[in-house]
Amino acid sequence: MSQHQQSPQYQPGLPPQPPIKKRHALRNTVIVLSVGFIVFAGGCVAVLANGLNDATEESTATKAEAPTASSPATQPSQTSEPPASAEPTTTPTDEDHVAKVGATQWFEYSDGMKVQVTSLKRFRISQYAAGGKPGDVGVVVTVTLQNASSNTFDTSLVDVKLASGENGDQAESVFDSDQNLGSGLEGTILPGKKKTARYGFAIPKGHVSSTLQLEVAPGWDYEGSHFEGKLSS
Repeated sequence: MSQHQQSPQYQPGLPPQPPIKKRHALRNTVIVLSVGFIVFAGGCVAVLANGLNDATEESTATKAEAPTASSPATQPSQTSEPPASAEPTTTPTDEDHVAKVGATQWFEYSDGMKVQVTSLKRFRISQYAAGGKPGDVGVVVTVTLQNASSNTFDTSLVDVKLASGENGDQAESVFDSDQNLGSGLEGTILPGKKKTARYGFAIPKGHVSSTLQLEVAPGWDYEGSHFEGKLSS
């Protein structure tokens, strides 16, 4: 064995390694930054989600508080009473109803005028009376008007008609001074006052027991009020 081989002077070592601590520090830094970013992003997403949830809940609450088309706030109940200020019609309060002759029932118009047929009484037509035929029976119709309006009412256009019998035969007017039967209501009626007058008619003797039909119109621009009753002696 040669001398060179027995006593080597140099042996090559391992190549130099990079510092371990620096690589670990860089990795840890990257991990920390990544975790911080994830936490920050997660926080932003949570805040945004909470804001959207709050906005959604507020919108839902607002919609729940708003009345719908079928709620009582916008659609009245079918059984509610009409408003007190509703305008009455220009016809009598119950134009299809026939009132009974007597001192209890009235027909009322929208302007405040009221009409009543108080009584129907039989009388003997005198020989000097105007109207009627021989054998007819006289009927006195007592009519009362009440002026519940705020204006003075002119009675010159009051019209009273009577019909009798099954066919409703129109009765003829009778003017009889002996019975103080003239032209009926005259003059005016002050607000809040009443006036009463008597009107004479002639009906056939065979209609005495029939139901008599009366129609009273306070004027040309009023519809007639209708009454029915029996003749009293």
